[in-house]
Amino acid sequence: MKKLFLYAVATGFLFTACQKEDTADPSGSSGMKAASAPNVSPVPATFVKKVMVEEFTSATNGFVPESSRDLYSSVKANPGRVYLAGLHLNDIMAHNQTNRLMSAFTPGNASIPCATVDRANFAGNTYLSSNQYSNAISASLLKPVTCGVAINSAITGNSAVIDIHAGFAATMPGSYKISAYLIEDRVVSGNPLFYQANAFNNMSGSPFYNAGNPITGFVHNNVVRRVLSSSMGDPINITAQVAGGSAVFNYKIDMPQKHNPNSTWKVIAFITNDVTNEIVNVQMGDLGSLQDWN
Repeated sequence: MKKLFLYAVATGFLFTACQKEDTADPSGSSGMKAASAPNVSPVPATFVKKVMVEEFTSATNGFVPESSRDLYSSVKANPGRVYLAGLHLNDIMAHNQTNRLMSAFTPGNASIPCATVDRANFAGNTYLSSNQYSNAISASLLKPVTCGVAINSAITGNSAVIDIHAGFAATMPGSYKISAYLIEDRVVSGNPLFYQANAFNNMSGSPFYNAGNPITGFVHNNVVRRVLSSSMGDPINITAQVAGGSAVFNYKIDMPQKHNPNSTWKVIAFITNDVTNEIVNVQMGDLGSLQDWN
């Protein structure tokens, strides 16, 4: 597959990551709360392992349609267990987090289209091609886990307050971080800047044969719009990393304008190992609601 190598994104296409207004204090909570949402339940005794997929994509790359189809089929095959974040480069949905992550992990070299699965090394690479997605996701789903995430959020006018809870069912020594994204799901537009390039338009046998180049009604799933945490995550206080322990991270943002009026806002949050960068567990929920543990 022809690869589009990493290069600088045009300034006009970048969206600036939101800077969080509060960080966790030593007790694990800054005091800001999404007061209009229901309360998060007590930390459970066990957690369900879920998988985080970060897709590196672009509306301007013609090889994306098949890669995106292969990836999303694995997501749909594991409902409530596999979550996708679309990181765009060189298009109107581009975000500077894409540039950061395409050079952040080893081993392997990132090129569009590709994806990371829990940011883990699979078959000697962190940045995976479409023929590796399914096996890597299946392998990650089998990993044991003793921590998890709950999300509590509320929208007031043009602002949102998001509480991210990291919980632990057993002592986890080491250094861990919490990361969170604001997601706009199912972005489709009549604006040509959102059309998807299609290298398979003249390739008989492809599901994208004669679909047009570009594809005018292409749906961009789970587009990353804001980074709520620091770009590589906020530290979890080690005192919370015990059975029944938890830490709360509180973020407040001004809402960006939607790319598509009919799209849906979501929040995805995940715990990472600060040494290996591997994602341990993840949760996603609708903005303005409670997504409890598991």
